[in-house]
Amino acid sequence: MLVGMPEGAEAEGPSMDDVAGSIAARRALGPDAEEAVIRAFLERTGQEIDRRVDERLARTQPVPPPMPAPAPPPPQRQPSGVDHTPFVLAIVSIGAGIPLTGIATQLQGSTLIGIVIIWAGLVLINVVYGMRRH
Repeated sequence: MLVGMPEGAEAEGPSMDDVAGSIAARRALGPDAEEAVIRAFLERTGQEIDRRVDERLARTQPVPPPMPAPAPPPPQRQPSGVDHTPFVLAIVSIGAGIPLTGIATQLQGSTLIGIVIIWAGLVLINVVYGMRRH
């Protein structure tokens, strides 16, 4: 029995046979093999400790609850069949073109060129968008 250990308690460590075997191996092999014998003993002892810890953890840890089923994906919107984006772009272009034309008319110099550039740019935006959509 080990000092400080309660009566009837089992020693948690290497078995007496393992310790005795390691001591006998050291004596038989001599001082040259002492380091290898000690290293092998410590390796076996460490593996035994790991095994016992794993057993205790398996007994004490609660079983995790089953994972809930993943949430279903959100329903996808069914396309209505009609894309209103080109129409909205045209309305926004007209809405932007009117104040830009007003600003261009207030400028000194070549007012007509400014108005043509503004409306040509808006038409180009709408045409390019329409071509990309088809």
